[in-house]
Amino acid sequence: MRMRRWLWSAGLLAVMGMSVGCAHDEEKQARHQTEKMGEAVAEKVRFADQVALLNQGQIAMGQLALSKSNNPEVRRFARELIREHRRNQADLEALARTKAFSLAALDLGWEQRGIGGAGYEGAQKGIEKGAGRYDKKLDEQVDEFIERRDRLAGLSGSEFDRAFLDEVRKDQKQGGKLVDEGLGKYRDDATLAVFLSRTAPVLNSHEQRAESLKGSLRE
Repeated sequence: MRMRRWLWSAGLLAVMGMSVGCAHDEEKQARHQTEKMGEAVAEKVRFADQVALLNQGQIAMGQLALSKSNNPEVRRFARELIREHRRNQADLEALARTKAFSLAALDLGWEQRGIGGAGYEGAQKGIEKGAGRYDKKLDEQVDEFIERRDRLAGLSGSEFDRAFLDEVRKDQKQGGKLVDEGLGKYRDDATLAVFLSRTAPVLNSHEQRAESLKGSLRE
């Protein structure tokens, strides 16, 4: 099972540490509060992971198209897909650094990387809550992507082009739904909200472009 460790910012740790020295009941309540804070942070990081996996998956799809397609328009779109999702991923990684957490990374076998760190006990408990289920879900998503990528790699010519554009269109649409959910859920996080508001039109543009290109291809 893949494990993730979280690096906490000094400011957050300082806030959590304020409960130390309270009476027993107050300490119990403080632990509960920090656990809830840990759960909230873990949930946000898992959301960011989903955006990261979308970016990395679309980069991989674009690279596959460049190696398989001879259609100049499809190849142009593939380069655009790679460029825009690399840019979005770089922005997401910069955002993650400001919040001191790591992201799931696509690297060869889609192994997840983490960065070491330690946190307040209650917060750590909150962070680890549901981690096993999440890791399993993430592994399943990775396996499903690899299967789709391998099926595409077995196609050629216009058959590949149509299948590639259809997969990208579906991924961009699903990514748009993910971003919309994030905008609703994390509107109080200014930096994340700004990032998502910039991401939404990119996904919508790619979805429309893929649909338009597929319609223009000859059978």
